[in-house]
Amino acid sequence: MDKTDAFISRSKNLKSQELVLKKSHSVFGTLRLIAFIGILILVFLIIKKPSSIILLIGLLISAILFIIFLVHDRNLSSKLKKFRRLLLINDKYMKRIAGTWTEFEDNGEAFKDLQHPYSNDLDIFGSNSLFQLINTTKTFLGRNKLVSLLKSPELSTESIKKRQSAVKELSGKIEFCENLEDEGMSNIKISNDTNELLNFIEDLNNTFKDYIKKIITLLPIVTIIFCVITMILKIPILYDILLILFLVHAFINVISLIKVYPVLNSMESFNNDFAAYGHIFKLIEKENFKDSYLNQLKDNLFVKDKASNILKKLDTIISAINFRNNFLLYIVLNLLFFWDYRCLFYLETWKGNYGTLIRKYLETAADFEVISSLATISHLDSNLCYPTFSGTNPKINASDLGHPLILASDRIYNNVDLKNNIFIITGSNMSGKTTFLRTMGINLVLAYAGAPVCAKAMDCSLLKIFTSMRISDDLSKGLSTFYVELTRIKTILDFLPQKDPMLFLIDEIFRGTNSNDRIIGAKTVLKNLDKEWCAGLISTHDFELCDLEKVNDDRIKNYHFREDYTDNKIHFDYKLRQGRSDTTNAKYLMKMVGIDI
Repeated sequence: MDKTDAFISRSKNLKSQELVLKKSHSVFGTLRLIAFIGILILVFLIIKKPSSIILLIGLLISAILFIIFLVHDRNLSSKLKKFRRLLLINDKYMKRIAGTWTEFEDNGEAFKDLQHPYSNDLDIFGSNSLFQLINTTKTFLGRNKLVSLLKSPELSTESIKKRQSAVKELSGKIEFCENLEDEGMSNIKISNDTNELLNFIEDLNNTFKDYIKKIITLLPIVTIIFCVITMILKIPILYDILLILFLVHAFINVISLIKVYPVLNSMESFNNDFAAYGHIFKLIEKENFKDSYLNQLKDNLFVKDKASNILKKLDTIISAINFRNNFLLYIVLNLLFFWDYRCLFYLETWKGNYGTLIRKYLETAADFEVISSLATISHLDSNLCYPTFSGTNPKINASDLGHPLILASDRIYNNVDLKNNIFIITGSNMSGKTTFLRTMGINLVLAYAGAPVCAKAMDCSLLKIFTSMRISDDLSKGLSTFYVELTRIKTILDFLPQKDPMLFLIDEIFRGTNSNDRIIGAKTVLKNLDKEWCAGLISTHDFELCDLEKVNDDRIKNYHFREDYTDNKIHFDYKLRQGRSDTTNAKYLMKMVGIDI
């Protein structure tokens, strides 16, 4: 069964289960309505004949049935929503395979950074980007962690292999990955910035001193005992003292509006956030993993107690706080028992016991989301591999390397053997030079993130990536295309003194100036980049640069793309070949669009 068939089968299964739930939901909805009508009829009959025990028993049974049907109907409704979300998630996977994923609304446009060493040129964020293809994160921390990993991965073989192993396991757990995404989708608030929530939870300062807490805790008991004594003895002065006690209660409750109410109000606003996270924690806690890194992450949710249990304790406190929604009950509870104070004290005790753990819990959920996102690409394509890493000098050796953002049926694969080399790539317009440079770069980004790459096999060293490809003028700053490119090239050259292994990808170098200056400038740049710790690819239409291979054939190699003409039509095979290009097609393309030469 290929990838598409697997998702089609899963979609059919989900739709079948959804249909069963729909029918059950309809049945219990009808039963609930019947029970409610029965209650109304019985109430009417009891008003006419209040002494009828049979009618009272019938009313009780109808009320119990109504509650049972209501609870069951709500559970079915919740399950229906879940299945609809899972169908949507499954449909998105099929769109990824079909190549229509570019319509996904969340494309990471906000993370585009024109000053970043490579992300803009390699389509990491924005429309038609890697982020748009693979991202399944829903939490604020998960999203930011994925962005950080794609922008600046830790270049450590140990950390990369650790993520690789985790990604491999989740690649075989599509149901877990989809359920993880579903739990994140169940509450949109989970994508909100968590800093405010964490600052609140990690603030362990108590609002009141311990002696005040004891007074507020004991005072209701004293008041109730005194109330009983007063009712028994009925001494007038005791009534006066009791009145004073209730005035003290009222005064303390007025103070709560200033010091307690705002804290509880903040907690109430985070209610849905915790509920959503609780479901994510429970999902991870129940899943069995073989990979050591995944189990290490899972263990983070079992400090002191299960993370889901700890949030359940918090949910109990939040439920108590929510009594304020019943105005009369809320007034009585506060007046007699200082309910808000008690909720605050329980909350502060909970924060003291578990507040410092919540950040680790949220980070753990985010780490699982990131690994799940990196596994996304493996669910779409079988022509993938997990790269190996070796050597300290710049090296990229790959067979059947393709661009992961190109539909599998349209993708062209090339072999690459770069060993501390500089490749000068020539070829006609539209022949595939720029795409090949991006293919090299984006696969390295995937490799360093710990994801599979679009190749049959790949071995590489750890390299800092720099690009100069998508260059345009900046009218707001009065900068020409040539000047913008100069600053980009200078960024690459400025990194050289660090002597860290690096890869440069430069497309159509100095296209914004005349041919003579362009050639002189390009040769100057290549001379500067000719360092043993630096390798890269540079595309050009200037064949004069190809002569550099004769000067340093161990380091500088010529490669090209070509085209063929059949039946007065141009054809590209997008295959990389050794040597310099010997064809051009600018005149032909001009003729194709109707420009007479």
